[in-house]
Amino acid sequence: MPNYTLYYFNGRGRAEILRMMFAAAGVKYMDKRFEFNEWDKYRKDMPCMCVPVLEMDGGMKMPETMAIARYLAREYNFYPKSNMDMMRCDYIADCFYEIMHDYMRYYHWKNGRFRFGDNGMMTSDNGNNSGNMDSNYDNYMQWRYMNTMNRVMPFMERTLSMRNGGSHFFMGDQMTWCDMMCYCCLENPYMENQSMFSNYPKLMALRTRVSSHPKISTYLKSRTNTQW
Repeated sequence: MPNYTLYYFNGRGRAEILRMMFAAAGVKYMDKRFEFNEWDKYRKDMPCMCVPVLEMDGGMKMPETMAIARYLAREYNFYPKSNMDMMRCDYIADCFYEIMHDYMRYYHWKNGRFRFGDNGMMTSDNGNNSGNMDSNYDNYMQWRYMNTMNRVMPFMERTLSMRNGGSHFFMGDQMTWCDMMCYCCLENPYMENQSMFSNYPKLMALRTRVSSHPKISTYLKSRTNTQW
């Protein structure tokens, strides 16, 4: 089994699906976290200068959340078997990642993260020196996130209902990585505003089933507690 190191900021964010998959598979790894003000120390060593990144034996570093997640899903049997079911699993996971992507962009912007200074470098400065430009962009990012939620969530509720009436998992009786993606993607939005999810009872019940998985339940109780 390879030795893994996962690089990401000190938050759940885009890396939490990967941590959850490691936990569900019972695979040990080094969870290398850093703060925003430490990013410049790591940036140039990361492919595409972004995280999360998964480092394996020999120093090979793999970027991109979804590429890493698919690798782990194949390695640790969180994929269905047929090509058609794999495609279904993929589009479900990608739909949830759309929500996560827009939420993370909005969240970091409104919290003063990932802003760019005059020198073009990313900064974690909470100051607002741009006046209406910041306000307009914040409003746009919120609109984009909510638009994605309103477009994707009804489709996911219907998709879940297509198998076993939505009473088990997206792909049937067995949990796959798209079920874990559902949990991770909706975690922060649900914590912030539960009323947004009142029209999606099957998805909320699915999240409960995922969190009740013995290994995932243990992980959720012991993981590092962060705001996002």
